[in-house]
Amino acid sequence: MEGHSGAHGNGACSATHVSRMLLAMRIMRSRAKSIRGTIVLLAMFAIATARAASASEAIDSVMVQALTLRGLDGQQHHLSEWQGKVIVLNFWASWCAPCQQEIRDFVAFQERFATRGLQVIGVGLDEERRLRNVQRTLAINYPVLVVSPAQDGAVLRAWGDDSGEIPYTVVIDTAGHIAHVHRGPMSAEQIEQIILALLAQS
Repeated sequence: MEGHSGAHGNGACSATHVSRMLLAMRIMRSRAKSIRGTIVLLAMFAIATARAASASEAIDSVMVQALTLRGLDGQQHHLSEWQGKVIVLNFWASWCAPCQQEIRDFVAFQERFATRGLQVIGVGLDEERRLRNVQRTLAINYPVLVVSPAQDGAVLRAWGDDSGEIPYTVVIDTAGHIAHVHRGPMSAEQIEQIILALLAQS
């Protein structure tokens, strides 16, 4: 009986040991798969990020080179006129109340930072006479380019605003690359932080 009990005890101990080993092996395999999965995901993310950065640079170059619009001054303007400056490209319309609040801030920043290399440029998505009224009322001290209402959707999409939401602001650094994009209104503090960071790099 004792021998039988001993054999049974050894057998139970051995089975438990094997069971534990199998469980440990399963855990190790699971962890290995998890690690491999993480590595694959990180690699895919790195590749996607690199591709996105490359595409962004290409789009930056195309967009900055392509924008040529007539201003409220009656002249054709191209972004290359302000090459080497920090450019704040602000898309707005006369019927957009948040746009007009932002314009007041941009007028103040243009006044403060023009000598340090800031150039605010308004892109009015509206009828010219309405844009002129806003320009006069708010004493806009920077160029306002004109996009007719029939073309505003295409222009916004070309600059990355698929939703068509305005105000829409694109900030371009001194090298001509898009440094910041913002849909919707920004506070004066947000605008100043972005502008100062880029001016400090120039």
